[in-house]
Amino acid sequence: MTARSAIIVGSGAGGCVAAMTLAEAGWDVTIIEKGPNPFTNLAGPGPIGTSFSNDELKKLRYFEKPDPLACPRTFRSGPDDVASYQGSVAELPQVVGGGTVHWDAKTPRFWDLDFQQLSAHGPAPDADVADWPFEYAELAPCYDEMESLLGVQGDAAALPDANRRHAPRSAPYPMPPGPPQRSSRLLADAARATGVAPFPIPAAINSVPHDDRPACNNCGFCAEYGCPTHARGSALGLLRRALRTGRVELAPNTTVTRVAERAVEWVRLGGDGTTRGRFTADVVVLAASAIETARLALLSELPDASGRIGQRLMFHYYVDLVGVFLGERLHSHRGRSATHCFEDYADPGFPGASEMARQAGLPYLRGGLVELGLGMHPIAEAKAYQRVLRQIRPDKPFGADFKALMRASLLRDRYTKIAMVGNDHPYRTNNVTLDPKVRDVYDLPVARVTYSLGKHEQVGQMFYGMQLMRILEHAGADAITSSVCLNPGGFGAPDSVHVLGGMQLGANPATSVCDPYGRVHGTESVYVADGSVFVTSGAQNPTLTLMAVALRSMRRLAGAPTRPPAGGESRIGDAAQDS
Repeated sequence: MTARSAIIVGSGAGGCVAAMTLAEAGWDVTIIEKGPNPFTNLAGPGPIGTSFSNDELKKLRYFEKPDPLACPRTFRSGPDDVASYQGSVAELPQVVGGGTVHWDAKTPRFWDLDFQQLSAHGPAPDADVADWPFEYAELAPCYDEMESLLGVQGDAAALPDANRRHAPRSAPYPMPPGPPQRSSRLLADAARATGVAPFPIPAAINSVPHDDRPACNNCGFCAEYGCPTHARGSALGLLRRALRTGRVELAPNTTVTRVAERAVEWVRLGGDGTTRGRFTADVVVLAASAIETARLALLSELPDASGRIGQRLMFHYYVDLVGVFLGERLHSHRGRSATHCFEDYADPGFPGASEMARQAGLPYLRGGLVELGLGMHPIAEAKAYQRVLRQIRPDKPFGADFKALMRASLLRDRYTKIAMVGNDHPYRTNNVTLDPKVRDVYDLPVARVTYSLGKHEQVGQMFYGMQLMRILEHAGADAITSSVCLNPGGFGAPDSVHVLGGMQLGANPATSVCDPYGRVHGTESVYVADGSVFVTSGAQNPTLTLMAVALRSMRRLAGAPTRPPAGGESRIGDAAQDS
């Protein structure tokens, strides 16, 4: 019997889950990736080769991200505005492995109320809050399996009661936590003094060797950098499993321009000019990331009875506070990009939140997970000083004052940051559309992002920002300032890596874009397996949930049951201790 076939558009978190699941079920799979492949030996034994390194310049020069001149996006803050910005807008890496080649691998689970937010809390003004078409309990086995596949470190015994109640676990984490950062411990102690409950943050970063990958050496170049040792778990591990089946073809540097039933059209730019073609298969799976999947759906004029393709775009609303400690060096630029967190603000019943919501005329207020102890690297620090010195000494921005600031290192060794991932409501006015004027290097309309914070998010930034300030004060910070990724006023394009919504899951074609397993309503063969299917943003980092949802959908498509981890296997940490 001829094997079924699938084309997967995108090789990131959702795409590699789809490739692994379908290939291991006997499907023939073609993965089309718009970006290059900076890796070698993906299918072979031993370590994966990579051109990534601990190099800040690579990040600044779009080493793994799309060139904003060739493939820009445009931005506006409201539906009646003209796009005011053209360039990089909430971009994710455009390479094999997608966003997981530069993530900091934080892997918390969503809470049960994240999947049933409308039922749990009711409607919110102007927002399109809805329940997911399944509950936490149904996704829990997929969470278990993804944690095992990625190799997640954590301490289940240290989880607070709220986490145990809202995100119950059936097994320990696959490996114990790695060493804590000095800055994270300092802020965790201070946070505890304010009444919240910090714990080691779950992260897909090896604390012991796992899956032919070494333990993390805590080099410090984690968030926004490719891992040169592959100690950090990523979609590449799943891609490797898929490629080893012998049923998967990987096509990098190939851009899909249109999707239809059982087919995609593509284009390649190279030294020999432009090449165009068409691939056919039984199924097409879109996993190009939320903005690009919505853009491709619009370019392809996919069926849209709900009128919601591209709508309900969510970024999470961030609250970032920075503390400078003049009397000590914290070395927060080393380690795994924060080793501790707390989730007390994810509970709408957090003390003071209900009263603040009432005063603002809101039914409730909800923040999210807080990461403790983030740092900065030397070039970013130098650029910050240069911006200041150009104002006061335009003739000598790199003189003696600059050198003194770098030696003192107020923004690296004496700096640390708290960052909250806030529950971002879905608003239909926050969306992705096709820009009517700007086109990319392939002569296609680019994605136009429309986004502004709603009242819930603006009030949340103020309320939870004050809570975070108390933590830095308890920690003894000599100076406190803020840096917020998403601006309430709408000036400045969003700079977020948590990009969700646009292809909403749901049972009703009149109120959703995809069915509960990711098939686009009105199609027979087009599925979606990335963050665009999110119904609500949740109050935690989203990638583990994205991968678990993709696993649930693709297992259904493949006709295979979800497999919980085998009960007889040892924990990695236990096995290491026994040896």
